[in-house]
Amino acid sequence: MDLLYNKIQQFKQRPGMYLGRPSVFLLQAYMNGYVDYYNEVNEEQNYFFLPQFQEYIQKRFKIESTHSWAQIISFYSSSDEEAFNAFYRLLDEFIEEAVEITRTNDSLKHIHGGNDIT
Repeated sequence: MDLLYNKIQQFKQRPGMYLGRPSVFLLQAYMNGYVDYYNEVNEEQNYFFLPQFQEYIQKRFKIESTHSWAQIISFYSSSDEEAFNAFYRLLDEFIEEAVEITRTNDSLKHIHGGNDIT
């Protein structure tokens, strides 16, 4: 996966150590800060998986607004801690779906002689 994904996997087991408490909004703030710092230091624009995850969450919850993924997940959760746990469940679903799409595309390329069929 990518650097940000690997980093936030550490938070899943010990959110208090990294964030102070399990909070989807604190996690979002950390991730946004990480992206900003990475882009500044590396003088490039890399948003890791976040734009695709935002799109996935909007489609998953049938939301067409400018609300962030954290706001959407929080809205459908009874507490910030529940939203934090839901984030990781949804992230796993997002990753599984992305892997399946990649496998399907790779299979189709193989069938069509390595040509991109899009």
